[in-house]
Amino acid sequence: MKQKFIDYLESIGIKAGPLFGRIESIHEFYLEMCPDEIGDIFVTDYIDSEGKREYENLWFFSDRYIMEAKGFAAGKDDFDITPINSRVVYYVIRKQDYDFKEATETSRLYLELKLDTGVDGDFKAAKENCDALRDIILKYVKPNLKG
Repeated sequence: MKQKFIDYLESIGIKAGPLFGRIESIHEFYLEMCPDEIGDIFVTDYIDSEGKREYENLWFFSDRYIMEAKGFAAGKDDFDITPINSRVVYYVIRKQDYDFKEATETSRLYLELKLDTGVDGDFKAAKENCDALRDIILKYVKPNLKG
């Protein structure tokens, strides 16, 4: 796995252990499935009512494709891949305590994405993960808005 992926995972609290190993395994699977080089990774997360960070879905991105491992943290094997290049027909961003520049402990960011392939995506981010989601929006979503 790329060092930038490892650095990202550690920044959101995923370090060596079973969850990290699961992500490595899913990454290897997508290396076989995706015809492009995988350029970025994102994990949807939120803070539960007890203040604990919870992880939901794992995403990978290439120049032409997005890949999602739904419920990966719960052990589900539910994987998809879909083209993204010039396919975004709609997206909405909801933010809380986030200036789209630098995340704080109370920052939250949500992205809802719709593609012309009929695929929808929901992305959640808490704390410092908001900056990672912002970067995904600017690199993969905004440039692929279908005109």
